[in-house]
Amino acid sequence: MSPSPDEMASLVTWVLALGSLTVAVMLVSYVLVSLVLIIPTWRICTRAGFSGALSLFHLVPFIGSFIVMGMLAFSTWPAGEAAPRR
Repeated sequence: MSPSPDEMASLVTWVLALGSLTVAVMLVSYVLVSLVLIIPTWRICTRAGFSGALSLFHLVPFIGSFIVMGMLAFSTWPAGEAAPRR
């Protein structure tokens, strides 16, 4: 016994709504995590001599955090490196 067209349409609508809700939750959680990372990264960038706006790359999906880490790790810091602690 196969489902009626009305039941099938209801099922498709329910699945699409669930997918939309999942995407919305993922988007909100990504923005919240990015905002939590932006604040400390802004301070690190300004102390290193870079513009704090460099930390806004965290908002770029998938690759933004790697851009920030790469800039901090592999470039010469305009403010100079910290002296080693003893």
